[in-house]
Amino acid sequence: MSETYARRGTTSDFEAWRTWVRRAEALYALVSARAGETGVGGVDWANRRLAAEERVIDFAAAASIDASQERYLRQSLGVFGGAYYTQMAELGLFTENRHGIQVATRDLGRRAAGLFADAIGPDLAKLLRQKIVDARVSVRDLDRLERIAPSQIQLESEERSFYEAILFAREQSPGQGAASRAATLSLILETARAIEEQPGPEDVRWHLFNPPQAPLPERLEAQRLNWEAYQCQDLMQVASAAMLAWAITIINADGQGQTLADIRAEVVAHLTGHDEDAFAGSWRGLRLSLDPGTFPYQAMWDDLTSARGAPADKAVSAITLMAALHQRLRTRPDLADAAARGLPGRGPARSLRTELDWLESRDTDGVVDRIADYVIDRVVRRHSWVAMQKLRRQRDYTFLFELRDGRLFFLAGYQPVATTPRLAPAIQFLEDIHLLDEDGLTAFGLDALGTSR
Repeated sequence: MSETYARRGTTSDFEAWRTWVRRAEALYALVSARAGETGVGGVDWANRRLAAEERVIDFAAAASIDASQERYLRQSLGVFGGAYYTQMAELGLFTENRHGIQVATRDLGRRAAGLFADAIGPDLAKLLRQKIVDARVSVRDLDRLERIAPSQIQLESEERSFYEAILFAREQSPGQGAASRAATLSLILETARAIEEQPGPEDVRWHLFNPPQAPLPERLEAQRLNWEAYQCQDLMQVASAAMLAWAITIINADGQGQTLADIRAEVVAHLTGHDEDAFAGSWRGLRLSLDPGTFPYQAMWDDLTSARGAPADKAVSAITLMAALHQRLRTRPDLADAAARGLPGRGPARSLRTELDWLESRDTDGVVDRIADYVIDRVVRRHSWVAMQKLRRQRDYTFLFELRDGRLFFLAGYQPVATTPRLAPAIQFLEDIHLLDEDGLTAFGLDALGTSR
């Protein structure tokens, strides 16, 4: 699209470029929806338009930035500007010119453009260009344009080979970002090989969570360790989020609001009366009582991220999960080193490292008192601080409770959720270039995995 825009001799005005990008994306969404594709920006909007059974779909208004229209996407420069440009720039496919317009690079970018054009042929390229200009398309034309859909990359083609080479950093100097990307894609293929089916993001997360029985090559093991540290980080944030959900429930239990002292007292009362014997001792005693190698991390994860269950009960699970994570890093120097390299240990940001350092700073304290302090200092006050920063800097009101006359009043509930690293689109890309299918590794995938090793 970038090369076509440039060859048409279009103005360097950024508004014209934005219109071109948005119309191209809206059309691509319509083509993809008609072809039954998923994972394409704007496809939900496109499915609604197709369901209306219009003979000719006029998508000019939907591709505009007019907020009064039903737009295919709200982001100013579409999913290209909102997500893919930075990634494509890192791949060496795009750069920015002096007018602020993103342009294909002279080497890899133009090569990619040429391979795509060759793959769809001149007649289809002409039709595609015209429909972007017209911002109108018939269902018949959508069917003709199906060859541009992501699932239509041909198995034996230079285009497919080029995409693989780009993704696995074989077409550029292997900088840190490129090497990391290539290693993660290889680990996804490793996961597919191990489970003998196409993995989902959760499969990848948990397959990479424990050191493999058969050692990986050093480069891949280093990246697997990074993913293990990432998952430990996410487990800690889910556990802390469960504490926040519990605190909000306590606040909501009394329509007159709760003071911080009230919340702390409720935490102490609940944990003191709980039948967990380990809670009667110190934090150090609790973590030493757990085997970090056999602890049911995934079951705890599923429990904490589920909408079912009482927040107070989930908080108990969260406490043992935090202790198990603490012990896991204490007994795994390799994992602790990976966390130290990838996660902040000081400053305003919070991470697995900052929370475990706080817990360890007085790990001979009793579990009940330590957790009561954690809920107040690291969860309730932290939420208020973060929400205030968002209000000041983004004018975004995200408070789940508010302070009135020294008491906290309920505003909204909360459900712990995991983060969403872009594993799903990475897996989809690997399927689109025929390295994965529903049975797992393809012959091309096996070759790619062998090359990466």
